[in-house]
Amino acid sequence: MNDNLADLEPNIRSLNSREKCYVRFINTTDRIVDIMWIDFTGLYCRYRVISKGEYIDINTYKTHPWIVKDFMTKDMLHIDGSFVYHPKTTKEVILERYPDRPLPQNHEARIRAYIMLPMYSLRYACVLSLRNILYREQDVDQLCLPKQLSEDLKKAISKRNRECSMQVSCRALE
Repeated sequence: MNDNLADLEPNIRSLNSREKCYVRFINTTDRIVDIMWIDFTGLYCRYRVISKGEYIDINTYKTHPWIVKDFMTKDMLHIDGSFVYHPKTTKEVILERYPDRPLPQNHEARIRAYIMLPMYSLRYACVLSLRNILYREQDVDQLCLPKQLSEDLKKAISKRNRECSMQVSCRALE
């Protein structure tokens, strides 16, 4: 399982601020989550941290991508089944759901975006579980694991340690 955004969508960033979108991010997980907007240069900008069962209403734009990470582990989470959420206008959502109905004039509605845990393979879920109880890459050497599994676990620990030490941009968003 790869949660590196550069591999998922290269050069991901916000493009323009033309078409407004109204989103309600709903945390359906049992985790505290970090909601981040990806700005015009590709930097992650923390928008808000919310707890399990909470939601936040955000006014954004169609070409502004969003991601969510577990606040503690920094694991990427899904928003509506994808690691990167691309907002849709109310008109787009209505046309997708009800293609045969006429569009109401000047109708704007808040679109629900559900934050969920991704479905990991059993192998990757085990790597993440072990990563969460080990602090250093050297700790892996104390376990009797196959070489490839040891390497993957060391990478996961290194990535977690690196991301936990990084600061996320916290600019005020309008």
